[in-house]
Amino acid sequence: MQGRTWKSVEKEKSEKIKEYLLKEGGIEEGIKAPYEVWRIRFSDATFTYYNKGTLYSTPSNSQDPAVFNVWKEIDSLVGSMYVLPSKDLLIGLDETGKGEVIGHTVLVGVIFPKEIFKKIDLIVGPADTKKHHEFGYWDLLFKKLDQFRKENLDFNYERIPPWHVDKFNINKIMDVVYQRILATFLRKVSVCNCRIVIDDYGIGATLKRFLKFLEMQGAEVIVTPKADTNYLEVKTASLIAKRIREETIKRINEASEFQIDGLTIGSGNAGDPQTLKWLKEWYKSSKEWPWFVKRSFKTIQEIEGVKKEIKKAIPPIDEEILSKEFLEEFEKGRLSIKSLEVVCPVCGTSSKASTFAIFRENAKGKISGMRCTNCKNFIENADMTLRYYCGYIVPDSSVIRRHLLSNDLESAKFFENFTVVIPSVVRKECDGTKTGKEEFESLAKFASMGRIKVEYDGRVEDVPSDLSSTQRDEMIVNVALKYNAILLTADNSMKLCGLAKGVFTIFI
Repeated sequence: MQGRTWKSVEKEKSEKIKEYLLKEGGIEEGIKAPYEVWRIRFSDATFTYYNKGTLYSTPSNSQDPAVFNVWKEIDSLVGSMYVLPSKDLLIGLDETGKGEVIGHTVLVGVIFPKEIFKKIDLIVGPADTKKHHEFGYWDLLFKKLDQFRKENLDFNYERIPPWHVDKFNINKIMDVVYQRILATFLRKVSVCNCRIVIDDYGIGATLKRFLKFLEMQGAEVIVTPKADTNYLEVKTASLIAKRIREETIKRINEASEFQIDGLTIGSGNAGDPQTLKWLKEWYKSSKEWPWFVKRSFKTIQEIEGVKKEIKKAIPPIDEEILSKEFLEEFEKGRLSIKSLEVVCPVCGTSSKASTFAIFRENAKGKISGMRCTNCKNFIENADMTLRYYCGYIVPDSSVIRRHLLSNDLESAKFFENFTVVIPSVVRKECDGTKTGKEEFESLAKFASMGRIKVEYDGRVEDVPSDLSSTQRDEMIVNVALKYNAILLTADNSMKLCGLAKGVFTIFI
């Protein structure tokens, strides 16, 4: 059980709370600091009221239900510190990691019904998302929240990698990602029943237009700075974002290849002495900066002794290569893989499929990309555009056995930051093969570093042993439809099945 904090408690209400605590068996103690007004010991928790209007209760280490009941009574007297629900469904959007010199920026959207507002308040309310905590702190809170999935709490997240932060003004990326997260939520619920609150990072015209459209459909839309201070749904999103980011930081700290004489990266914040020391020691070693370091940050420039003005580009998210139908659906809050076509900027061909290749560009490494099926030219910016507008891929067994995804992630990085959905039938076909096991291990490694997400659909034991090739193909394509994912295959029959069902397909 965590402690609880109530802010802006009026003096008159504080006296009622004090009277209630004493009546329930609390024992008044002497104050220990001049800014304390009163202290009361109740069970194994201490309630302290401060002269600026804050009331704080320490946690009950014995998890005494009586303490929990007192908290609920104080809630009823004081009211929630957050704006109470004004719609049946609450959606909050927030991010973390923008200012840290190490690691991804993590964007999260969360949705839950108003009926569990108070339950979530008891978990999220006391959490301090502004201070650094070890991964275990965030993980414990996340596990408590996760139990409410059965009561219709859901969330979605996206990572913006450090090299995109270095290179691009990420606000446009954030606009597209938040719109995609909202579109995913709004597929399942009625827009008019939703309150949507987003922390204002400087949202762009496209997202503003989308939010205005949602308002016209009956949603309540609130865009405000420091939204997590006043809106529980945004603070919940912030907490989940912290947990996701801190898991990656934990993995990096545990990886021996990123240690210098036993020194780890610490919190990843430039204000952390351990992080700063690690950065300086790594630079002294003459090694190239690892993938997770944001090289554009002032801290890195100071360590390198180089002072230069960083001009960040507009990210090459190119709506011109996406079909008009897909964009129109997206603007209406409907994310549909069946409406997706890619338009070749060279010959103008609009197609439900493209080919894919990895090839060596020069001695420094490889590049990869999608080719137009008509003119065979590469479709520029397809990777970033599809990553942020769609974000999900479903590989079949032919792709897994060829190590295509891991080979790309090791070098060209076309599929960096995608969510890879593995159907149960693909797991069954590949788990028993050497190449399949190797690829699954490689994907798990990249997922642990936060460079991709991996999800598994269905149970292997539920896959019939006597599947025909047609049934097997349909099972995989149906997973792509379920997740609004791009189908990735090197098999002609699978490609034909995908195209027959309207799924955008990348053919190897």
